[in-house]
Amino acid sequence: MRGLEKEFDGRIEFIRANILNPETEALQEQYSFSTTPEFYLVNQQGEILGFWDDSLVVEDLRQAFEAALNKY
Repeated sequence: MRGLEKEFDGRIEFIRANILNPETEALQEQYSFSTTPEFYLVNQQGEILGFWDDSLVVEDLRQAFEAALNKY
């Protein structure tokens, strides 16, 4: 994931919401986190564009990021 953060730096904001961190509790509730790790691609309006669990393939994320950037 960190490699993607560097690759998309300045184009996508990455937010980490650790289920053990009470400061991210509202965000966890908003998106109904149920397992860890979970990855959500969310647009600026808060709509979920994609969801992945711990079985994600990095290339799938990269393609989803590019598609979202080209759409918005």
